[in-house]
Amino acid sequence: MVGQPIEHRMSHLLSGTPAAIAIDVYGDDLDGLRAVAKRIESVLQSIPGTRDVAANREIMVASVPIRYRAEDLAAAGLTPAAAAEQVRQALHGETVAEINEGIRRLDLVVRLADEERARIDQLGELILRGEHGAMVRLGDVADFGPEMTSNLIARENARRKAVVSVNVAAGYNLGDLVAEVRAKVDPIVAEAGFTVRYGGQFEAQQSAARTILLMGSVVAVVMFLLLQLTTGRSRTALLVMLNLPLALIGGVVAVFVSESPSVLANVQSLMGLGGDRYVAPVLSIASLVGFVTLFGIAVRNGILLVNHFDHLQRHEGRSLVEAVVQGSMERLVPILMTALTAALGLLPLALAAGEPGSELLAPLAVVVLGGLVSSTFLNLFVVPVGYALAFARAGTSIALLEPEVTPA
Repeated sequence: MVGQPIEHRMSHLLSGTPAAIAIDVYGDDLDGLRAVAKRIESVLQSIPGTRDVAANREIMVASVPIRYRAEDLAAAGLTPAAAAEQVRQALHGETVAEINEGIRRLDLVVRLADEERARIDQLGELILRGEHGAMVRLGDVADFGPEMTSNLIARENARRKAVVSVNVAAGYNLGDLVAEVRAKVDPIVAEAGFTVRYGGQFEAQQSAARTILLMGSVVAVVMFLLLQLTTGRSRTALLVMLNLPLALIGGVVAVFVSESPSVLANVQSLMGLGGDRYVAPVLSIASLVGFVTLFGIAVRNGILLVNHFDHLQRHEGRSLVEAVVQGSMERLVPILMTALTAALGLLPLALAAGEPGSELLAPLAVVVLGGLVSSTFLNLFVVPVGYALAFARAGTSIALLEPEVTPA
């Protein structure tokens, strides 16, 4: 898999694999785990949006397992551990001394001669010594023979596991793909009687998304409380906060247009015109940060308008309708100027989408640009109308930034 080194290291820490999605299947039957992993691999390869699907790669190697017969071992005064230790000493050797040759130190190892352990059938002639001096051949107390076994047995929490890793193709949403993978994998694992756990990069994405949504909600509540504390009226705070959904409209449209693999196909699919399967746009963490950034910009434009409406009514004696019309015209240039300045600063970042190093700033810039466009233009129509409707009956002005002064 091709990717970034830091991204790979973080993924290894999270799930033990550099892939975006890691499917860990747990069970006790090694052959069953291997079969389930291969089945999952073949099923996931048929899902659009998946790439680099790979089950844990095992290599079958030749081995000679020795299975001791407990009754025969007990008759010879041996335990499985003692018998296995003697076999290890005979085949692999035992260090009995250390030889010094100048500055070099060499271990003196004693083991069977090479010609006495060259063939598998010679193992049966190996003599084992019991506790009371009884001697018995290995072939009389154990069964052995060549077998093909796996060179990898992965474990986690004292359980065997098989890992299937999946990456996400460009233009596909990670969260939607995980849901589709779950729908395919869960029945396979349940049928085999195993358990499954999903990990990988999407774990970190979900955690970060929850944190950003929580903090964004806290920011919105704090902004509302500060506005209400400053103005003394809930209607004023709600009117200014009305800019938030206006900004979100443009941000959502910008993500839909810039991140969808095929905008035309998605529009046709949503409208039921026979388009291809709908593919949700990628809503990354950087995009969510962009939505939070929009909060301050959108509220600023609302404050500029509402504060000027109040100034015209209180200090220049304008009626409600006159204040709304004149204030909107006078604040048009400042609002457009501040929005255009921010847009020109973010435009190079948005145009660099897809370039190396733009993974974080480009999605954020796209969201903020889209939100600036919608909030700037809708703010000039929705907020004046909302101000007129909110204060038409009361016939009074509002003080947004300046407290009312009661004449002595």
